[in-house]
Amino acid sequence: MKQRFFSFILIFSLFGGLLSAENVISDYTTDKVEEFVTYRVVLKSVKDDIAYDTILKMKEEALAELPKHALDFEQEECILESLYLTEFYEHSLTASGNQKELRRQMKNQMKKNMTCIDNHKEKNISEWLYQFTADVTSYYMTRSVAATFFYGMKVKGYYEKAIEINKNRASSYVCLGNWCFYAPRIFGGGLKKAQKHYESAEACAEIDGEKYLAYISMSQINYENKNKETAKEYLEKAIALDLGRKDLDLIARCNEKGYSYFQYLRNRSGIDEEMAEDEKDEEDK
Repeated sequence: MKQRFFSFILIFSLFGGLLSAENVISDYTTDKVEEFVTYRVVLKSVKDDIAYDTILKMKEEALAELPKHALDFEQEECILESLYLTEFYEHSLTASGNQKELRRQMKNQMKKNMTCIDNHKEKNISEWLYQFTADVTSYYMTRSVAATFFYGMKVKGYYEKAIEINKNRASSYVCLGNWCFYAPRIFGGGLKKAQKHYESAEACAEIDGEKYLAYISMSQINYENKNKETAKEYLEKAIALDLGRKDLDLIARCNEKGYSYFQYLRNRSGIDEEMAEDEKDEEDK
């Protein structure tokens, strides 16, 4: 059964977000998140096997040192685990036969993060816990109508909470824009709302990694709106950041063939395909 109408799905390989100045988490965790915002873009041009090893090593080292620095170990562990898991997922997504295991990992992380949020009773929660809980939930619910209906609005709410905490969070605006892009209008989605959030992201982006996210989002929303010259101009802005060309060249090829990078990501993720029975869990039925 096709799932086009029901897809609230967010494809966050390129749209995951970063940067925090809150004091509810340690400077150590904040720094680890900040360091990754641009580095994860660079990793997009690295061979996947090298990226796997790099991400796993960074995760291992970050978590090993966390107990020495954490102000809130439960929350900061969830943030760092989610940070590296989402990027590892992106590089692993095309590997044959691993969808079920990757989805299981995302579900486990999602549940752990949600438990952490519940334990805090919405007090002293970092924007990054909301941000990454939305990210891992989005990956988990991909390709499942039932899970999408159950979690779709929760994802939107988490991104909105992240922005409430920090109204200058470019990456959260990008992610909320992605949600609006893929969600049907009847549930609050649509191109106009998506573009509004992407414009907010562009307005507040300060570091190169966030500028990259904002520029490619603005490029492709303009492509969707038939403003192809503007789309090219934003793509050139992303190229000028000199963070790597692999994804940018792919975006250009997609546009030359007549479709946006958003559509490419949708097709690659398998959103509109029926999930195999052996991949389903109790929340997919």
